[in-house]
Amino acid sequence: NLPKYTDDDFNNKGMEVDFNLKKVFDMPTIEQMIFFHVNFDKCRKEIIRFENARNTINSTIKHPKETKAEALSLLKCHSENLTFEPACLESFNDARECLFKLDGQMRLCHNELELFEECVHDPVRFDKFTKLATPAQRIPKEYFTSMLQKDYYN
Repeated sequence: NLPKYTDDDFNNKGMEVDFNLKKVFDMPTIEQMIFFHVNFDKCRKEIIRFENARNTINSTIKHPKETKAEALSLLKCHSENLTFEPACLESFNDARECLFKLDGQMRLCHNELELFEECVHDPVRFDKFTKLATPAQRIPKEYFTSMLQKDYYN
Protein backbone atom coordinates (compact mmCIF):
# COMPACT_ATOMS: atom_id res chain seq x y z
CA ASN A 1 0.00 0.00 0.00
CA LEU A 2 2.90 2.35 -0.72
CA PRO A 3 2.17 4.97 -3.36
CA LYS A 4 4.89 6.19 -5.66
CA TYR A 5 5.91 9.77 -5.03
CA THR A 6 7.21 12.16 -7.63
CA ASP A 7 8.76 15.59 -7.34
CA ASP A 8 5.36 17.06 -8.21
CA ASP A 9 3.87 15.41 -5.13
CA PHE A 10 6.43 17.00 -2.82
CA ASN A 11 5.95 20.38 -4.49
CA ASN A 12 2.15 20.06 -4.21
CA LYS A 13 1.69 20.60 -7.95
CA GLY A 14 -1.99 20.38 -8.78
CA MET A 15 -2.90 20.42 -5.08
CA GLU A 16 -2.12 24.02 -4.18
CA VAL A 17 -3.99 25.33 -1.17
CA ASP A 18 -6.09 28.35 -2.11
CA PHE A 19 -7.50 29.02 1.36
CA ASN A 20 -6.19 29.91 4.82
CA LEU A 21 -5.09 26.53 6.16
CA LYS A 22 -3.37 28.18 9.14
CA LYS A 23 -6.73 29.60 10.26
CA VAL A 24 -8.12 26.06 10.58
CA PHE A 25 -5.24 24.50 12.51
CA ASP A 26 -4.34 27.45 14.77
CA MET A 27 -7.79 27.57 16.34
CA PRO A 28 -8.09 26.33 19.95
CA THR A 29 -9.61 22.86 20.38
CA ILE A 30 -12.89 23.94 21.98
CA GLU A 31 -13.59 26.46 19.23
CA GLN A 32 -12.74 23.81 16.61
CA MET A 33 -15.29 21.45 18.16
CA ILE A 34 -17.97 24.14 18.03
CA PHE A 35 -17.30 24.97 14.39
CA PHE A 36 -17.06 21.29 13.38
CA HIS A 37 -20.54 20.86 14.84
CA VAL A 38 -21.92 23.95 13.06
CA ASN A 39 -20.20 23.27 9.74
CA PHE A 40 -21.37 19.68 9.51
CA ASP A 41 -24.50 20.78 7.64
CA LYS A 42 -22.70 23.39 5.55
CA CYS A 43 -19.98 20.97 4.42
CA ARG A 44 -22.06 17.79 4.23
CA LYS A 45 -21.40 17.33 0.49
CA GLU A 46 -17.62 17.53 1.00
CA ILE A 47 -17.77 15.20 4.02
CA ILE A 48 -19.67 12.56 2.04
CA ARG A 49 -17.29 12.91 -0.90
CA PHE A 50 -14.28 12.48 1.43
CA GLU A 51 -15.81 9.47 3.22
CA ASN A 52 -16.66 7.82 -0.11
CA ALA A 53 -13.10 8.37 -1.32
CA ARG A 54 -11.67 6.77 1.85
CA ASN A 55 -13.96 3.70 1.66
CA THR A 56 -12.59 0.51 0.15
CA ILE A 57 -14.15 -2.79 -0.77
CA ASN A 58 -11.64 -4.85 1.20
CA SER A 59 -9.91 -4.30 4.52
CA THR A 60 -6.96 -2.35 3.10
CA ILE A 61 -6.59 1.27 4.02
CA LYS A 62 -6.14 3.84 1.28
CA HIS A 63 -3.06 5.97 1.46
CA PRO A 64 -3.87 9.62 2.33
CA LYS A 65 -2.24 10.74 -0.95
CA GLU A 66 -5.10 9.10 -2.84
CA THR A 67 -7.74 11.25 -1.11
CA LYS A 68 -5.81 14.50 -0.82
CA ALA A 69 -8.09 16.40 -3.23
CA GLU A 70 -11.21 15.47 -1.24
CA ALA A 71 -9.50 16.32 2.06
CA LEU A 72 -8.45 19.74 0.77
CA SER A 73 -11.96 20.38 -0.50
CA LEU A 74 -13.38 19.57 2.95
CA LEU A 75 -10.82 21.77 4.72
CA LYS A 76 -11.56 24.62 2.32
CA CYS A 77 -15.29 24.42 3.04
CA HIS A 78 -14.58 24.36 6.78
CA SER A 79 -12.14 27.31 6.63
CA GLU A 80 -14.64 29.43 4.69
CA ASN A 81 -17.25 28.96 7.42
CA LEU A 82 -15.26 29.88 10.53
CA THR A 83 -17.00 33.21 11.10
CA PHE A 84 -20.26 34.32 12.66
CA GLU A 85 -22.26 37.51 13.13
CA PRO A 86 -21.88 39.62 16.31
CA ALA A 87 -25.43 38.66 17.33
CA CYS A 88 -24.15 35.10 17.85
CA LEU A 89 -21.38 36.02 20.30
CA GLU A 90 -23.42 35.27 23.42
CA SER A 91 -24.53 31.84 22.22
CA PHE A 92 -20.96 31.08 21.07
CA ASN A 93 -19.63 31.98 24.53
CA ASP A 94 -22.30 29.81 26.18
CA ALA A 95 -21.29 26.85 24.02
CA ARG A 96 -17.60 27.46 24.69
CA GLU A 97 -18.14 27.77 28.45
CA CYS A 98 -20.22 24.60 28.52
CA LEU A 99 -17.60 22.60 26.59
CA PHE A 100 -14.81 23.97 28.77
CA LYS A 101 -16.53 23.19 32.07
CA LEU A 102 -17.70 19.76 30.93
CA ASP A 103 -14.35 18.70 29.45
CA GLY A 104 -15.46 18.88 25.82
CA GLN A 105 -18.35 16.44 26.14
CA MET A 106 -20.43 17.60 23.18
CA ARG A 107 -23.47 15.47 24.01
CA LEU A 108 -23.85 17.29 27.34
CA CYS A 109 -23.65 20.69 25.63
CA HIS A 110 -26.06 19.81 22.84
CA ASN A 111 -28.54 22.61 23.67
CA GLU A 112 -25.87 25.33 23.66
CA LEU A 113 -24.36 24.02 20.42
CA GLU A 114 -27.78 23.91 18.76
CA LEU A 115 -28.52 27.51 19.81
CA PHE A 116 -25.25 28.68 18.30
CA GLU A 117 -25.91 26.70 15.13
CA GLU A 118 -29.36 28.28 14.80
CA CYS A 119 -27.80 31.71 15.22
CA VAL A 120 -25.15 31.06 12.57
CA HIS A 121 -27.77 29.89 10.07
CA ASP A 122 -30.13 32.86 10.63
CA PRO A 123 -28.66 35.61 12.87
CA VAL A 124 -31.53 38.09 12.30
CA ARG A 125 -34.21 35.63 13.39
CA PHE A 126 -32.07 34.48 16.32
CA ASP A 127 -31.58 38.09 17.48
CA LYS A 128 -35.37 38.59 17.51
CA PHE A 129 -35.73 35.29 19.36
CA THR A 130 -33.31 36.33 22.14
CA LYS A 131 -34.96 39.75 22.54
CA LEU A 132 -38.28 38.01 23.25
CA ALA A 133 -36.78 35.90 26.07
CA THR A 134 -38.37 36.18 29.51
CA PRO A 135 -36.28 37.25 32.53
CA ALA A 136 -36.32 33.66 33.81
CA GLN A 137 -34.83 32.46 30.52
CA ARG A 138 -32.00 34.99 30.76
CA ILE A 139 -30.61 33.61 34.02
CA PRO A 140 -27.05 32.27 33.47
CA LYS A 141 -26.77 28.49 33.35
CA GLU A 142 -25.17 26.46 36.12
CA TYR A 143 -23.32 23.54 34.57
CA PHE A 144 -22.46 21.69 37.78
CA THR A 145 -25.97 21.17 39.18
CA SER A 146 -25.98 17.48 38.28
CA MET A 147 -22.64 16.78 39.96
CA LEU A 148 -22.48 15.66 43.55
CA GLN A 149 -19.86 17.23 45.73
CA LYS A 150 -18.28 15.19 48.49
CA ASP A 151 -18.10 16.66 51.95
CA TYR A 152 -14.47 15.99 52.88
CA TYR A 153 -14.71 17.72 56.26
CA ASN A 154 -17.48 15.70 57.90
